[in-house]
Amino acid sequence: MNYFFVILLSAVLLGFTEAPNSGIFIVKKPTKKNPCEQELKMLVGGKKVCVLKKPIISIDELEYVTDILYDPVRKVNHVNLGLSQGSINTLNQTVRSIPKTEFALVVNDDVIGTFTIQDKLVERYLRIGTDLDIKNLEMVRDALKKIQY
Repeated sequence: MNYFFVILLSAVLLGFTEAPNSGIFIVKKPTKKNPCEQELKMLVGGKKVCVLKKPIISIDELEYVTDILYDPVRKVNHVNLGLSQGSINTLNQTVRSIPKTEFALVVNDDVIGTFTIQDKLVERYLRIGTDLDIKNLEMVRDALKKIQY
């Protein structure tokens, strides 16, 4: 009987532990009156980024990640992250409502990168890592590949 209660208590306690954060979050600019509630570390560089508590795009809405691609016009390497149509709509609505919003792509509590959207998104992917060297781009790609698509 005691084992039953130990197992039950363990299951309840595990249910209350927070799962790692993943998805697309809005970056928050903390103030003295409104401090940061959730600060996460960048995967590359280690800089800290303050994000809202819940993602606006869940990890389930990320559909795929490509291998490293090369853009001969811009002469940069990158990966593409596929987004659902719903996530495109959410991002476009957010930018319409709150122009110049900064977003953070987070996988397992690591900020993969931050970005802003200047124009309406029409493609169903985000190009990631154009500003990274190949070693850091490989690290980003590997982190994104861990997502179950």
